[in-house]
Amino acid sequence: MSKVAIIGYGNVGYHLASRISSKRHEVTIFSRSQSEDYILSLDQLNPDSFDFIILTVPDDKVKLVSDSLETSDAVVLHTSGANPISDLSKHEKHGVMYPLQTFSRTKQIDFTSFPIFVEGSDEGEKDIFTFVRSFSNDVRLLTSTSRSKLHLAAVFACNFSNHMFHLSENLLADLDMKFQDIQPLVEETFRKAIELSPSKSQTGPAVREDDDTINVHLNMLKDEQLRNMYRIITESIQNIK
Repeated sequence: MSKVAIIGYGNVGYHLASRISSKRHEVTIFSRSQSEDYILSLDQLNPDSFDFIILTVPDDKVKLVSDSLETSDAVVLHTSGANPISDLSKHEKHGVMYPLQTFSRTKQIDFTSFPIFVEGSDEGEKDIFTFVRSFSNDVRLLTSTSRSKLHLAAVFACNFSNHMFHLSENLLADLDMKFQDIQPLVEETFRKAIELSPSKSQTGPAVREDDDTINVHLNMLKDEQLRNMYRIITESIQNIK
């Protein structure tokens, strides 16, 4: 059993705390905003009292929080896909554990269904692997440069696609319909992308070069930003096919 400090209690911190504590590690949560009685103030953190300190703070705060911590024998980790391991270089034992998943507090997460990518300093890598394997079945080594590229791919696949769902939801609202009304279409699109690969499953007016339908759609969009987005994505589909 390890003593683990989690700094930050957003979506990632919430799910990590639940998962890690379920594997009999002793977890203490620290945050600048103490929204619950069991969350301690960051200035109460004594690094010498912990084996691992996990930073689940926004990317632009990782180095700032790391540099504010006293050095100790604890392994200091961040969970960012975009930030390099060097953000934690103040600490002898440091590394990254990047869970390749999207987290929402209201949605349960199965930690056996996705990989966690890790990287560690020479002094900390072995301890990091042992620790992460205690609560994940799929642990993979990945450098900061490669992890940043993976994070970029994940933004396109997850964040950008969800934004498209949001825009679709808004358009459906004009018809008094809900996003769930096109659920079968969305699910089949996802299945085809997985089974055939996205490059082999593209359909629609752009790939068919159906200019008449494309122009009808453009005329329906009154928002200039949406029209530009439609044009850019249409051109991208046509250029990459």
